[in-house]
Amino acid sequence: MAALCLLDDNGLMANRWEIGENPLAVGRDQSADITVEDGALSRRHFEVQRTKEGVTIKDLDSQNGTWVAGKRAGSTKLKHHDCIVAGRTIFLYDDQNAAKAISASQAAAKLSETALIPASS
Repeated sequence: MAALCLLDDNGLMANRWEIGENPLAVGRDQSADITVEDGALSRRHFEVQRTKEGVTIKDLDSQNGTWVAGKRAGSTKLKHHDCIVAGRTIFLYDDQNAAKAISASQAAAKLSETALIPASS
């Protein structure tokens, strides 16, 4: 399942929200689905939602912008472990399904590599 993780000052996960069928608005105002105390965040800063293509993040015309993997995001499809910066707050996008698929493909690649190496006599 996909989730949005809030990282603390040490880079550790401070909170985690599952991304379901309904969009999640993030900001400093109580009207946001996820409220974060950060004066550099807009009242409703960005929104994360599921689409047919995956999970996307959309900046909600915030004053300071939303940044994904070091690039300013308007509307961006998220990838597993994308770093999201909004205001002075850092989030991490976690997609466990993508992580499992990557691990399975890496395991398959390792297996095919070892199959090509002849056994020594």
